[in-house]
Amino acid sequence: MRAAFVAPLPFSIAFGGLEIQVLRTAEALRARGVQVDLLDPWKQAFDADLLHCFGSEYQLGEVVARARDRGVPVVVSSVFLPRQAGALYRAWRHVDRFVPVKTSFRLRREVLAAADAVIALTGAEAATLTGLFGTPREKIHVIPNGVDDRFFSASPAAFEEQYGLSGFALCVAAVEPRKNQRRLVGALKGMAMPLVLIGRATALDGAYARAVGEAVRAEPGWRWIEGVPHDSPLLASAYAAASVYVLQSLTEGQPLAALEAAAAGANLVVSDLPYLRDTFGTSAWYCNPRSSSSIRRAVFAAAGAPRGARGVERSAWLRRWSDVAAQVEAVYRVVLERRSVSSAQPGIAGPQT
Repeated sequence: MRAAFVAPLPFSIAFGGLEIQVLRTAEALRARGVQVDLLDPWKQAFDADLLHCFGSEYQLGEVVARARDRGVPVVVSSVFLPRQAGALYRAWRHVDRFVPVKTSFRLRREVLAAADAVIALTGAEAATLTGLFGTPREKIHVIPNGVDDRFFSASPAAFEEQYGLSGFALCVAAVEPRKNQRRLVGALKGMAMPLVLIGRATALDGAYARAVGEAVRAEPGWRWIEGVPHDSPLLASAYAAASVYVLQSLTEGQPLAALEAAAAGANLVVSDLPYLRDTFGTSAWYCNPRSSSSIRRAVFAAAGAPRGARGVERSAWLRRWSDVAAQVEAVYRVVLERRSVSSAQPGIAGPQT
């Protein structure tokens, strides 16, 4: 079996959680004997058995449409992260039909409709796709993100030796308004527990990053560490050295960093958002990301509990990439089998979902 992967943007332009998901899924599938290539836009021939798109954004609309026209089976990992209120999306669902040009809402709906199978990270995401875009529930497969094996056996020694810190609150994320670090540093100001931020500032809002940096420098013992690669042993060690991992995002899907921190044993504090509730259940402490007092209370409660105190249910959602690949390969086989059966029947060119 041979699959071609495509993502919305080149890795050289954007690299983060989605790109790590693409690479780790590819590596784990290859370990199972599936040949995986990253789609080369300069190559003239398409010679894979199917196309797997990571994302359902408008940028992928033309790729999916052309693959569909050529009879290439398409699997779409929706990666749908609502950045606006649900009411606004529901309004678009009714208004879109009257707009004379294609909107980003309509293009996403077309991408999802053209796919032979759709992969969602959580049940909440699957329900959103069905409710907002009309994607048939039977076409959606819920497959969570995975975690590298090294995070399960991470040691705090390297981080503690280099930075002299342990038992701190940790946030690993790009420093930008959506990730909400500015409210986090305000919430924890004056708290005895040190705060460590790991992540680069994005170009989205330079003033925001400067304000975060000034707040971190004003607190003794706090650190903002930029430029730690995902493959660095220092990242895994930071998770192992932290007492609490905090992710107070305003919107969020299924963050790899939170999964990695949990694998390393840190207590989790995350925003009270549907996708996160669906993933972590009772294994995390939840906060209102727009309330500094709520963030502070959740961090204080998590810090006061033994490390790993709410880890009893992790087996249900904490997966290795090898587990993820087995599920993804199963989806591929279902799609290819359906295509094979349909093409063998006279007068049927393939499934029209």
